[in-house]
Amino acid sequence: MARALTARRSAPGLWRLGRHFWPHLRGQWLLVLASLGALFAEVALQLLEPWPLKLVLDRVLASPKNGSGPAFLNALDPTIVLTLIAIGLVAITGLRALASYANTVGFALIGNRVLTGVRAAVYRHLQYLSLSFHTRSRSGELALRVMSDVGVINDVAVTAILPLAASTLVLFGMVGLMLWLRWELAVLALATAPLFWIRTVKLSGLIKEASRKQRQRDGAMAATAVESIGAIKIVQALSLERTFSDAFSSANAKSLRAGVRASRLSASLERSVDLFVAVATALVLWFGARLVLQHALTAGDLIVFLSYLKSAFRPARDFAKYTGRLAKATAAGERVLDVLEEQPEVRDLPGARTAPAFSGALRFQRVSFAYEAGSPVLDDVSFEVRPGQWVAVTGASGSGKSTLVSLVLRLYDPQRGAVTIDGHNIRAYTLES
Repeated sequence: MARALTARRSAPGLWRLGRHFWPHLRGQWLLVLASLGALFAEVALQLLEPWPLKLVLDRVLASPKNGSGPAFLNALDPTIVLTLIAIGLVAITGLRALASYANTVGFALIGNRVLTGVRAAVYRHLQYLSLSFHTRSRSGELALRVMSDVGVINDVAVTAILPLAASTLVLFGMVGLMLWLRWELAVLALATAPLFWIRTVKLSGLIKEASRKQRQRDGAMAATAVESIGAIKIVQALSLERTFSDAFSSANAKSLRAGVRASRLSASLERSVDLFVAVATALVLWFGARLVLQHALTAGDLIVFLSYLKSAFRPARDFAKYTGRLAKATAAGERVLDVLEEQPEVRDLPGARTAPAFSGALRFQRVSFAYEAGSPVLDDVSFEVRPGQWVAVTGASGSGKSTLVSLVLRLYDPQRGAVTIDGHNIRAYTLES
């Protein structure tokens, strides 16, 4: 497994996740479309939210003679206008809450259904992986991948990726509206964006690496716990309690250190984003207020602009807030995909057929086999067992007695030579038969 991890470490994590999870997602396309529709509705309604306040400032509180606002409102009494604006604000907020509820529930259902299928696929794939893979791997660590890692992906998909997707749509919408309202202020608002990008790129890689190490430590800790509890009689008989306890404590401490490092980096990114947002807001407020004093901009326009600015930077805050969780989900996803991309060493050959009823003539023809390169267990072994014949194989422990049976059952394939039954190589038959 370590070999697979090293070979695939450079592959983009999110691309790998999407490529493997897409087949499970396609079956939910109706729910995906409905949830996306609700998400777009939420974004559109959120873009409307600041405008009632603009109308209050420019039409109700300011002099009606300024002519701002829709023409039909200028002909109405300010009290009626204020009432309509209040009703509109409640309606916009209520509809946005309904749309938010719909897309949140919809994407939660999609996430649960997709990840349920992924968990089943991982478990099913593990059943078909060769015995050599399971010999190299620790059962507790594999159990963590099936249960915990898939659960982490599901949790983060609902609680982090969905809010980020909504915030990103809001970002594009609000930047467009800010450019439409006053492009000079929009340029000022985006002045700190390059600094944010540089800081994010620098810290995100460190956070992801710390999260990956934490998941690895968690896997080692789970493996130690499962192995010691599963063999508790042997542990107690050999007085190994302290040894396993120390191993568990060491893995636990390493996991804690990696988790704390990821949290510190995430907190540092969040505070950096807060500073960038404050600088951008201060610039817009200073220049915008001067434009209002010069009657080049209304107070309502400035309030709308500042509201959009605050919402436009929300994806930056959310990204900083969720970076650690996203990194943990990516690391968990890569661990899951490392299992799914592991290929069985023993598999059906092209054209393999179902095995018939055998008469029982077994032959080993110059068979050589080694569990590890350079340490052969069987070397050029040949013998024959006729139907109905009883044969006893004797030898010291580790001499290859159980290996002979494993080769007959095709738990392993020999590196050289062939095992035949009734004159046919057993690799010509399907594993299931």
